[in-house]
Amino acid sequence: MNESTSSKNVISAQDVLRTEIIVNQALIDILIAKKVITEDELVESIQNIKQDQEKLLNESNKIVSLKR
Repeated sequence: MNESTSSKNVISAQDVLRTEIIVNQALIDILIAKKVITEDELVESIQNIKQDQEKLLNESNKIVSLKR
């Protein structure tokens, strides 16, 4: 950390994640309260995203041999 950075400007990763969780929950609550999305739609969307992420992760772990 350089001298111009004060300790007041440093935020821990834990604080950032905690804030992100709070913001996400607030947005979800608003969307559901305003009937923009149902809880079932939210759960289905989360499941789809998790499946897509798992596919990407599994594909990235494959070893590809390049033959010349």
